[in-house]
Amino acid sequence: MKRSRGPEERRHTPPKQALCVTASDVARLDILQGLLSTLNDPKASAASLARYVEQSSVLSARVEVRFRLRNPNRGVPPMVQQIAILGNREIENVLLELLEDIVTLHSELANVG
Repeated sequence: MKRSRGPEERRHTPPKQALCVTASDVARLDILQGLLSTLNDPKASAASLARYVEQSSVLSARVEVRFRLRNPNRGVPPMVQQIAILGNREIENVLLELLEDIVTLHSELANVG
């Protein structure tokens, strides 16, 4: 019997363009700063982390991709559950990769202007 997917599970991965940093992401560093502060709080819950992640479409897409890579045989649950399953260290890794891409784009934009 084929397992049916629940309403919270998605079948399609985020499109490639959803993973790309844009100039608007450079202006939204406050979200990433808040997420980093929350990650450093030992009492922070997955729900509090998810509130920050969900404010950034590129970060949400990257967390989902990481979840899919680490859990290929699972459906994709809501963001709070993805974060709880991945753990803080994995979310930190996604955040650091995103920050690196934002710094690179900021540098490129500064060189153009």
